[in-house]
Amino acid sequence: MAKNRAAFASEGVVYPRFTGFHGGTQWGVVAAVQPRPWESEIGARLDIRDKAGAQAYRQQLVTSIDEELLACRNRHTLVFSSEHFHSRLSTPALLAELKELLSRWSDNVEVVVYFRRQDRVAVSLYSTKLKTGQLNPPVFPPFKAGSLPYYFDYARIYANWSQTFGEDAVKAGIFEPQRLDDGDLLTDFCHLADISMSGKKRPAKVNESLSETGVQLLSELNRQWPKGPGQGLNLSRELLVLSISRKHKGRSFPATRAQAEAFYGHFAAGNAQVAKQAFPAHEGPLFDENFNDYPEVLVPPGADFSDEVSDRIKAWRAAAAAEQKVGVGRWLLPARRLLGGAVVGVISCVARVRRWRAKPQAGSAVDLPPVFLHMGLPKTATTTLQETLFSQHPGICYLGKSNSWRTGKHCASEDIYRALQPILWQCWKPTDVAQVRSVLRSYSQMRGPEKPILGSWEGLLIKPAVEFQAILRGAKDALGDIRLVVTMRNPLKRLPSAYLHALKTCALNGKHHTIPNGRAFITFAEWLEWGGRLRLINDTRFDFEKNLRFAVKFLGADKVGVFLMEDMIENREAFFGRVMDFVGVERLGAELVDDKHLSPALTAAEFDFLKSLDASPEQRNKWFALGNRDRRLRLASIAEKANGDKYTAVLSDAERTLIANRSRSLHHWLLNTFDLELERHGYPL
Repeated sequence: MAKNRAAFASEGVVYPRFTGFHGGTQWGVVAAVQPRPWESEIGARLDIRDKAGAQAYRQQLVTSIDEELLACRNRHTLVFSSEHFHSRLSTPALLAELKELLSRWSDNVEVVVYFRRQDRVAVSLYSTKLKTGQLNPPVFPPFKAGSLPYYFDYARIYANWSQTFGEDAVKAGIFEPQRLDDGDLLTDFCHLADISMSGKKRPAKVNESLSETGVQLLSELNRQWPKGPGQGLNLSRELLVLSISRKHKGRSFPATRAQAEAFYGHFAAGNAQVAKQAFPAHEGPLFDENFNDYPEVLVPPGADFSDEVSDRIKAWRAAAAAEQKVGVGRWLLPARRLLGGAVVGVISCVARVRRWRAKPQAGSAVDLPPVFLHMGLPKTATTTLQETLFSQHPGICYLGKSNSWRTGKHCASEDIYRALQPILWQCWKPTDVAQVRSVLRSYSQMRGPEKPILGSWEGLLIKPAVEFQAILRGAKDALGDIRLVVTMRNPLKRLPSAYLHALKTCALNGKHHTIPNGRAFITFAEWLEWGGRLRLINDTRFDFEKNLRFAVKFLGADKVGVFLMEDMIENREAFFGRVMDFVGVERLGAELVDDKHLSPALTAAEFDFLKSLDASPEQRNKWFALGNRDRRLRLASIAEKANGDKYTAVLSDAERTLIANRSRSLHHWLLNTFDLELERHGYPL
């Protein structure tokens, strides 16, 4: 679903990204209906600490989903998907709360549920338990006679959901290849949910079970490097687990045939009841009852992995210590990928880096990991990077911006906003360096001290030169190891896009710094010529070159990463990988959602409306007298009634020449400073 979010949205099916951008496990929906989410693991993940935080989070979730629905033209279906609906919402009272929440968007709720044979669920869950650090977990959980565990009691699960939403609303499937449409889960789900699978991507399998070797390696890892309660995330350990899991996929059978049959037998009566109620046309038992893939007798492990695991742990602990102490994740990442081999090479690499950075710079905040500031230019897919990569990567300690966070500057918390405010947004005010470090140190410890810290606010790079220099100096004084991530775009594409964005922002908010006061529309030629109220002091469209030059001079070219949006469009996976390498985190498969969907473009109908609006002073005044919400709804309605085609600005020769002349100097400097393929992407040179 997540891989096809944009494609589904184009057909009117909204799959919300709030708290579930990648996997879709919408923790937030569960947290919103739990009575005390701050006492659960989900609440901790979502930073819900008390009742007030829970209420605020629920409002954020509702508002964000409202906005996603509003942005989707021809919307007709809203889809939520979460394994936590099964495990966390286990009482009729909780399901009633869920129904009440969903009633905001629809009175027609359908529930799709898949059942899998209980012993197979338990064996799969066994792999998950090992991955999460459990030591010697039982394959089949013990329970008292007459008290079946709800997790495996399908009769009770089916009854709860049927009683809450109605038996006709519950559509059940069996998770066995021969029982799925075309043997494919996604195809089968789309059939049950009555949505189209045509033209959609089929993602690779995720969270696969472990082979026998994988089970033994993780069992030994959990014994030698236990994951203690309350210790939070240890990124180095998690990445080692991830590497073993990826390398050793397969099947293992940690139980005998008799044990599996005995466990499954406890649920025979309930399964028969589900078969009768949910699958009346099906003859025979609910599941295939062939247990021949289990061994009759468990064979003791034939290999001793204790030395191999011990060597891996030593190497990864050394890497983690160096990274945490001096922030060298970018240099250690290639060594991390070697894992099983060249352990001595990893350790020697750590030693070399430590010698290189053995003498910390005076005044650096060595008690913090490296701090990355993403300063993308407007209309360079900043929102896509924020919502797709930075806020979702498990190896990044993300400070903001995220549109789902309702705090100052959309920071991760108000404390972080107040700490960064005198550095990034009010640099003329004095900074309490000790307080700033304390806040970020606490947040870093909570999220994982090995993680690099990253914040993303695109407007910083286009500040006036004096202010930008003050920002960088203040950040370095307070935070120590500062590095910049900058995204660029061919100005012949970026500026027309920025112009249309300015028109839409002005229409929605009543103003934009590049649009004259009181105007609802100006042409692109006028926009290029006018340039903003402060253009003589700082033309935000072109004058950032001096800021970029200063950053390289002040921090060093190796501390500034420049990335091209054209590379992202050309090969999204490679682009994301280069950004992750620069930040020093593990490369993970990254979904790139169409930027149009994340930050909707101005449609031709909206463009024509604003043009006609500006021609009538009376209509223009009435428009700006409306509230922001009313303007947003009116503009969305105009776009929805039309065919939705976006407006494309066509540049004249004079406009192309002006843009080329203003940007040529920057492009030549970029060529001489960074390894960028500007000419291939048509940048004016």
